[in-house]
Order: sequence, then C-alpha cells, then structure tokens
Amino acid sequence: MPKLVVENMYDANEDAIVRDILKEYNLRPSYYEKIGKVFKVYTNENVYALKRMDIQDGNTFFNYLQYLYKKGYYRIVPFYPTKKGHYSVLRNRKLFYLMPWINDENRKDHNEKTKKMIRELARLHAVTAKEVEIQKEMITEHYKQMSLQWKREIDYLDRWMDQCEQTWYKSPFQWEFVQYYDEIRKAYEFSLSALEQWYQKIQNAEKIRTVLIHGKLAPEHFVQDEKGYGYFINLEKSQINSPFRDLLPYLAKQLKTYPSQKEEVIDWILTYMKYYPLREEEKLLFKSYLAQPGNFIHLLEGYQTRRLSNHEMKYTKRLQHAYWMFKNIEYIVMRMEEIEQQRKTSEQ
Repeated sequence: MPKLVVENMYDANEDAIVRDILKEYNLRPSYYEKIGKVFKVYTNENVYALKRMDIQDGNTFFNYLQYLYKKGYYRIVPFYPTKKGHYSVLRNRKLFYLMPWINDENRKDHNEKTKKMIRELARLHAVTAKEVEIQKEMITEHYKQMSLQWKREIDYLDRWMDQCEQTWYKSPFQWEFVQYYDEIRKAYEFSLSALEQWYQKIQNAEKIRTVLIHGKLAPEHFVQDEKGYGYFINLEKSQINSPFRDLLPYLAKQLKTYPSQKEEVIDWILTYMKYYPLREEEKLLFKSYLAQPGNFIHLLEGYQTRRLSNHEMKYTKRLQHAYWMFKNIEYIVMRMEEIEQQRKTSEQ
C-alpha cells in the first residue's frame, strides 16, 4: 500500500476517518490535502474531492439529486458509489461523499463565469419549475405582513429624522443619515408600490411557480471543465422555494461595492430571464424585494446600542458603505424599469 502523505491536517482522528472512508471506495491515496471543508485526494489514476455534510441535510440532499436526474438535469458534478453501491458514508454523524475533482478552467474572467453560472441557474430553475395552486389566505397574509413591516420601518426612519433635526450638534453618523434620508424613504415607497401592484396582479392568478434553488449560489460553487461545460457543486442547502431565494442574496453581495453603473449585473439579470422568463407579477415582487432598503434599519438599531470601540467612526463608515450599495441597487432597478418600458413600447 502506498504511503499516505497528509498536508494541512493536524487531527489524527480525522486522518483515520478519512483513510477509513477512502477504503469504502477502494481508493489507495498517495496524497491528500484539506482545502476548506474538502479533502483533495490524489491517486495514481485520478484526483478526487471528498466532501462532508451534516447528517440532517443528507436525506433531502440525495432526494433532490435523484429528482434532478429524473428531470434530465445533469449539470452537477457526479457522485461515485462505494464498493457497496452507496453514495455516502456515515462517520461521526457526518455524511461523506466522493466526486471527481474538477479544476475550474475559467477563474480569471469573473464576469463571463458569472454569466454562465446565472444561465445555468436559470436552466436549473426552468427544469424544476412547478405550478402550485395559490392559497389566497397565505398570499394575503404575506402581503399584509410585509406591508406592515415596511411601514413600521418607514415610521422608524421618520422618528430618526425628527430626532436628528432636533439635535443641534449632530454627530458624523447623524449628518450622514440626514443626507440619505429622503432617498431611503423614496426607496421604501417604491418597494411598497411594487408590492401593492404584485398583490393586485396575483389576485387574478391561479398558480404560482416554485423551483429547486441551489441555496448557496456563488462562483466558487460553479466550476467549468476543460471543454467549457459548467457544473454546480455544494448543493447541500437546496430546497423547493422561490427563485428569488437564489438571485437576491447573490445580487446583493455583488452590489456591495463602490458606486458604479453595474451594467454587467443588468446583463446577468437579462440572461437569467432569457432562459427563465419571469411573469409580470414575479418581476414586480423581484423589484420590490431588491429595492427595499432594510439594511439601513439594522444599522440605525446597531448604532443606538453603542457597543463597539470607535463606535462613531465605524458606524459612519458602515452607513456610507450601505449607501453605496443602495445607489448600485437603485441603478439596477431603474435600468430594469427602463428596459421593461422599452419592451412594452415595442409591443404596442
């Protein structure tokens, strides 16, 4: 048996577990290393990725994989069976599974890779889309809940503004907030208006669509082989949900930068809608959630606790960064409105 060489591994118990698991696959590793939560395993023939997940995620995860295969969707990195025909190995309340190691061949071109990932995400959503009967009571409850929450947040903003106006010597944080207040409030009004339009539209619909979401969408969870084919990895958090549960967190993260006209983000959204066209009510809800500036409320609440050293400076900087992100989102929403208006005009 070849000597096992281990790098980045200091837990002898973990070492023994990994070697024991690899035996289940009849693998004789010559070398492996731990990269994050993944073990990169080298043998004389191939390179593998040994991954693990919490046992409570296991059954759902493998059921969804079977579901994808039945739907004819194969753009996920395949799994290798053990010598007993199982697709996972249970050790210490963790499930381990083995797959080929795919070197990401397009890591340098972030925009192009992201566009391919978004296109593949749209295909994943399209393949797994399911029409679900609308439960009017749940729709109404959701509308009332979100509308009430956002109106309360507007009231909170207004009270903050009143307090700042009554303060003769304003802190740097307060000065920043006063400058941003009108724009933040208008964003809330836009979100409430879009939510109201969505609610009116959905009243006439009989069904809504759910999809299988990735759950942890990120470029590092999408790899491309030497032929340019893209594959999703890290689907452990997949679930049946709204497609926005994939899109909104990812877009928000990409827009958390210095203000700039993010035309590449518009390109990603248009690419997504090309392969998974959104209905009118879905577009309204998407814009409503995207534009809603709730992160400012968290900042205002955090500022009042005053728990950090250099509290004023740190929170003033956070407020400024939140505003930058806000302006990026504003640009995206305005461009979506503009593109939608152009589409409607061309159809007349």
